[in-house]
Amino acid sequence: MPAVPRSAKPIYRVDLFPPRSLSRRAARNIVLMLAALTTSIGLVFWSVGAWPVIGFLGVDVVLLSLAFHFSFRSARQEERIELSPANLRVTRISVRGDRQEFDFQPYWLRVVLERGEDDQCALFLQTHGKSFEIAGFLGADEKADLASQLEAVLRHTRCNPSDIPLQSP
Repeated sequence: MPAVPRSAKPIYRVDLFPPRSLSRRAARNIVLMLAALTTSIGLVFWSVGAWPVIGFLGVDVVLLSLAFHFSFRSARQEERIELSPANLRVTRISVRGDRQEFDFQPYWLRVVLERGEDDQCALFLQTHGKSFEIAGFLGADEKADLASQLEAVLRHTRCNPSDIPLQSP
């Protein structure tokens, strides 16, 4: 497919990020509170002569802070979906900052939401017998909302190519 210039203003654009319910500041406060609690418990054990317990109490603080670190690191990934009159571009930015761009011709594009067991689902863009998964980090409800938005925008673009005042929500 021919390259589409980045300067073309998109009709529709949505930026997708992994959901996080905890801010960095709140995570730091939780780790500090747990460290204070385990330090006070460790001092009690140290005062009665059971000093080796202090090292084991510190392990849970280190493991919790590592879990928060990796959680916030994975939150740096992003997907951007941009629809212009002749192109739908999916831009993926990985945790490391690597950027991949995938272009699709919107006229032949189908949005498919496959539902599985236990409220699991996958969202695909399908064209010419090939599938491309998008929004893998979103929950089932968010994927369903995104699928309905994309279907509506693609339908509107196919049916009314000259009448395109749509913008992303």
